[in-house]
Amino acid sequence: MISKGKMTKLLVYCVLFVIGGLWVIIADPQVSNSLINNKVLKTIIGLASVLMGGLGIYFFVKKMFDKEPGIVFSEEGILDNTTVNKFGLIPWEDISEIYERTVQVSLASKERFVTVKLIDPGKYIARERNLIKRKVLDGNSKHYGSPIHFSANGLKIDHKELLELAKAYLSRYQVADMKK
Repeated sequence: MISKGKMTKLLVYCVLFVIGGLWVIIADPQVSNSLINNKVLKTIIGLASVLMGGLGIYFFVKKMFDKEPGIVFSEEGILDNTTVNKFGLIPWEDISEIYERTVQVSLASKERFVTVKLIDPGKYIARERNLIKRKVLDGNSKHYGSPIHFSANGLKIDHKELLELAKAYLSRYQVADMKK
């Protein structure tokens, strides 16, 4: 299930990101580094913060009121409702491996994902009609091994439990020929 508490926390971070971006644009804070003190660069950074924070607010508010479960593991496959990209049911026979992927998101933090390695990632990338999303999925596939990754950030389960559950289901329901 989607965790309202975790979603609220992420929503607060997005609001702070928007406020910080607006502050950089409006207050034009001065620093000693001439590169960072560049008005154009600060405006771009501020606008990017407002845009990213605003998109986050939209996504997290939408997810908070979503009645569908965050992720479903069944004997048919995985139904992921944790991300913006909704692939629908991902059957076990399309999955070759499930593993953890860690991505450095800032100097101080890393994000852990459960990565679903597909036998034919192009099949799932081609389903996406939005060109920008399709490019992101293609980039994820090339750089991180798959277009499909999910996180426990908004779920009522921690990352380690989510990874173990996904691997257990894959082991149980994976097509027999692939286990060889």
